[in-house]
Amino acid sequence: MKKLIIASMISGLMAHTAMAHDLGDHLPKKGEPTQVQLAHGGSTVVTEDNFILAESDKYFFEQQAQGSTNKFKHDRNLVSQETQTVVRQNRDTLYSKGIFDTEGSVTFELPIHDDYQSIQIIDEQHRTVAVLYSEQGKNKVTVTPDMLSSGQHVWVVVRTQIDSVSDKDLMQGHMKQDAIKVTTDEYTRYTPKGFDQKSREKVRLQLEGHVAQLDFTKAMGAPTVGSNHDSVPERNVEQFHALGMTSMGFGGLPSEHAFYKVLLADDRSGECQTMTFDAPPLTENGFFSITTYGADAYIHTDNFALSSREGELKANKDGSYTVNFNCGDNAINNIDVEKGWTGILRMYQPTSINEIVSYAKDVELPHGK
Repeated sequence: MKKLIIASMISGLMAHTAMAHDLGDHLPKKGEPTQVQLAHGGSTVVTEDNFILAESDKYFFEQQAQGSTNKFKHDRNLVSQETQTVVRQNRDTLYSKGIFDTEGSVTFELPIHDDYQSIQIIDEQHRTVAVLYSEQGKNKVTVTPDMLSSGQHVWVVVRTQIDSVSDKDLMQGHMKQDAIKVTTDEYTRYTPKGFDQKSREKVRLQLEGHVAQLDFTKAMGAPTVGSNHDSVPERNVEQFHALGMTSMGFGGLPSEHAFYKVLLADDRSGECQTMTFDAPPLTENGFFSITTYGADAYIHTDNFALSSREGELKANKDGSYTVNFNCGDNAINNIDVEKGWTGILRMYQPTSINEIVSYAKDVELPHGK
């Protein structure tokens, strides 16, 4: 495994008294749909039976509203509390997203290089059609409607890792984003399906209550119809877990590509909590992060995340990592959180599903010192 480059964190981060931020107008307040959602909604009531399609529909029309169909919109900076657009967003990578019409076929191709860059292709039932990497033989796929479980459009996200947040490394990340190739013929725009947005949001919030019971190995996977790219083998996706995953974080990668450990502290009042863990079992280009959120699953502080990217997480002498939450300026790897907070430990490119599942079970949750 490539040795992680670890450096000290930038000192002076605000700690327990950090000021929380209000959400921007583009994000929902207390479960209320945004104006964009209402404008693209309709009268079809959402229940658990059609929630996955309705939630996918929301992401599809929101993304299309940000740009043209069959074209990526590149985010040139890591996410912040000001630029977040969805629940439980993270600052692990630069993101490129777009809605693509597969009628007549569409081909995606990543440039070949030594760093982490991936493409995830998701259909209208939140099934992952393919995952590509910037590696020879794994960087290209052609998608047609017969590969999808529903519809003809796909929601596509590219994750581009940068070595650090320096201007030089950001520029290199931008070059990798711009080198992505898409080949397609004529296309039609995605048409919203007319779901009632208030009932959709109500169901989403109800389903989020199952987060502690979710098995992510049964929550995400490939369509069960048509020919599928071999990077995402078919698996038994159970409806209970698929519903929960769709509600808490649309666009999650299947477990062989990334694994997610939900962090629920034993005390979420805002008092000091801590956790120590060993480095996850990941492949050479794998990396991991911890991201925290407010009680509404949105980012409310500036110092909300740390990753194994250069200059962020500092390792202990034995190679393990200790992360603290609201424990003061002098605490190692301290993150600012507010009352009711939750977090996620994200682990990209695990060595195997069995190893990462076994590892995640033994990771301690944040607790009092």
